[in-house]
Amino acid sequence: MAGGDSIEQGNTIRFAWSTASSRIQATYRIQVLRYEAGGDRCVCRLVELISVDRNQPDEAVSDEILRSLVGKCVRVPSEALNGTTLLLKVATLTGGLARPYFFDEA
Repeated sequence: MAGGDSIEQGNTIRFAWSTASSRIQATYRIQVLRYEAGGDRCVCRLVELISVDRNQPDEAVSDEILRSLVGKCVRVPSEALNGTTLLLKVATLTGGLARPYFFDEA
């Protein structure tokens, strides 16, 4: 990573989503697959859903949807490995993006 830092396995990463009625935060245990120096990003695999915090239930972002991300890969800025919560659009979960945010490693 930047400045010669090493990438450690077993990190966690936090994502947050906001809907009209709630705010959801999910923490995953990750495996860092590779570092992409050109964009200061890491490709990580979501290994385990550790926790879900929400201010109220919301069908748009159910626990089932969040659990379904385990095994998927994601490309994140390196600062996400340092505890920064990544604020995402709900479209990252619903497939509303031209290029999926969560993907299967090729």
